[in-house]
Amino acid sequence: MSTGFKPVDFRHDDALTRVSWDEFERLIAAYYRGQGFDVDHVGTGAGGRRTDGGIDMILRQGLETIVVQCKHWNCWKVPHNDVHQLIGVMHTAAATGAIVITSGEFTNAAIEAAAKFRHIRLIDGKVVRAMLGPIEEPAMPHLTLDAMPSWVSRARHRGAPTRTPALAIAGAFLTMLLALGVLYTYYMASFQKAELDIMRAATSQATRQIAAVAARPSAPFIRATQQREASTLNGHPVIVHDTPTTKAEIADWEAKNAESMRILEKTTPSVP
Repeated sequence: MSTGFKPVDFRHDDALTRVSWDEFERLIAAYYRGQGFDVDHVGTGAGGRRTDGGIDMILRQGLETIVVQCKHWNCWKVPHNDVHQLIGVMHTAAATGAIVITSGEFTNAAIEAAAKFRHIRLIDGKVVRAMLGPIEEPAMPHLTLDAMPSWVSRARHRGAPTRTPALAIAGAFLTMLLALGVLYTYYMASFQKAELDIMRAATSQATRQIAAVAARPSAPFIRATQQREASTLNGHPVIVHDTPTTKAEIADWEAKNAESMRILEKTTPSVP
C-alpha cells in the first residue's frame, strides 16, 4: 500500500541511524547548547510529553528565537508539508527563524518551499553528521525502520506513516473473510446450477416419453380402423355374411339365394 512518502536516495548505516528518535533530539539539543544557545527542549523526546505542538526545541541567543523540528527519518524524505507547518509555527511563536533537521533527506518540494523563506533552514543527514561528528554506538541498538516488518509503524516520530500490528491483523482477517465469502457464493451458485441442469434433463426426458406414448395408437383404435377398412370396398359398403357350416344352414342359404334370384329376375328389365 502506498504511503505517499518518497524513499531516500541514499540510506546511511551508522551509529546515528541506529539511535532512537528521542536520543536524536537530545543529541541536537546538546549540539546547540555547545554553540551557545539557550535550548528549551519542548519535544516529546524531552520526556513526559505526548505531543510537541509542531516543534521539538526553542533556541534563544540574544535577540534570536529559533524553533526547531527534528525528523529522525532514515528511509523517507521529509516532505514540504513539514516545512509549511513549521513556517506557521514560527509566526505563531513570534520566532525569528526556524530549522528542520533530518537524519535523512528532504524532497525537492520541501527544498523549494524553504527557499522562498529566508528565515527557515533545512539540515539534512549529511550536514547533521558533519555537525555532530562521530557518535558512540548505542548500547542496545534501536530497532530502526529498516529492521521493522512492513506492518509495523514506519516511524514513531510525528508525520511518518503509521500502521499498527492490530490494524494489520484486522485487515488480514477481513480480507480472509471476504475471500471465504466469495468462494462460498461461487460454490453455492455452481451447486444450484448443477441441480437445475439435472432437473431440466429429467423433465425433458419425461416429456419425450409422454409424447411418444401419446402418439402411439391404441389397440381398440387399430381394430376399429381395420373394421372400417374391411366394411368398404371402392367406397361402397360390403355386406359380409357368415359362411354356413351345417346342412340346415346350407339349405337355408340356398333357399335365400334362389329367392333373391327370383326377385332380381322380376325387377331387372330384360335387355333387347
